[in-house]
Amino acid sequence: MMKTINWLLLGLVLVGVGGAQVSAADGVVGNGLPGSCTEVAFDTVLATVQGSGGGTVTFNCGAAPHTINFTSYKQISTAVVVEGGNVVALNGQGTAAFFQVFFSANLTLRNLRLENGAFSASHPLENFGALTLEGVTVADNSTNGTALANYGDLTVRHSSFMGNENTAVNGDGGAVRCESGTAVISQSSFGYNTTTRNGAAIYSSCDLTITNTTFSQNGAGSGGGAVYQTGAGTAVLTYVTVANNTAGIFGAGIYNDGGGGSNSLTISNSIVAHNSVGNCDGVITSAGYNFTNDTGCGAFTQTGDQQNANLPLGSYAAHGGSTLTMPLLAGNAALDAIPLAQCGLHEDQRGVPRPLGAGCDSGAFEFAPMIYLPFVRK
Repeated sequence: MMKTINWLLLGLVLVGVGGAQVSAADGVVGNGLPGSCTEVAFDTVLATVQGSGGGTVTFNCGAAPHTINFTSYKQISTAVVVEGGNVVALNGQGTAAFFQVFFSANLTLRNLRLENGAFSASHPLENFGALTLEGVTVADNSTNGTALANYGDLTVRHSSFMGNENTAVNGDGGAVRCESGTAVISQSSFGYNTTTRNGAAIYSSCDLTITNTTFSQNGAGSGGGAVYQTGAGTAVLTYVTVANNTAGIFGAGIYNDGGGGSNSLTISNSIVAHNSVGNCDGVITSAGYNFTNDTGCGAFTQTGDQQNANLPLGSYAAHGGSTLTMPLLAGNAALDAIPLAQCGLHEDQRGVPRPLGAGCDSGAFEFAPMIYLPFVRK
């Protein structure tokens, strides 16, 4: 009986009352030829999809990778999915932004590249509603602000933020600036992002959750080369690798200013190492099994924590999966450091199962010993 009622309610939503509501519709940009996939074509399809109440935008531009140049940002007022199929890039040409999501609206970007965006009435990505990135690369956006400004609910999965630059005087947040709302980031990578002041990868005053994510080669002019937490937000970092980031003054890895006693930053099962001017600074809480190669992370005194540890890491590069990682090398103190009962998550940033040894490895990368299978002749 309950199923029948639910289906009846769904039917009322779809058909509307007195024809007042319309059904969502999908749209395709292009006819199979690269020349058919233009900004004008995208705008036309997006307008049709939003006019129907929302839907999915896909592309038919041919099999080869294709770039669509943007001259203006697109405002999202309904529920829209943009699926790039891993062959489409949107290019702001150094002058245009990409998307602004309205309050109560919902935008999902999948398997897409957003590059060369700039602040133009909006940040390259600006969210007031709900924004989800899945398999997205946000790269080489140079702007008088951050690449992604969040004031709503942000979800990032299997995505990369690479080479984004905040050029503003006293700029905060090179890749992501989370002003309010929530941000949940998992199995992603932040590399080569820069900002003139704080938080080269992430500057946050919102409620921030990061798991299975790598931060490397990010640089802040002042503090928080990877993550800078401020305001009244709560940050929770689990299974992250924060290595080889820089800052001009303090906290090249992670910094929390404490928000005047109103915020917190808790980290567990993580590696924070080889960052310039100190790995950690500010008010940080350890939940255990964290590793650092200096004594700058003074909070790392809980169960399983190690300071001044031997933490050799491989290059920040492709080591399997869809995002860049840093493998643990032989002799790394974080190998098998987490007891099986404390592992929690069952895969790493790449999707490799945890554990693969006597325990789980701290950081975003689970070391997988090489397995040689015998050659069988048929």
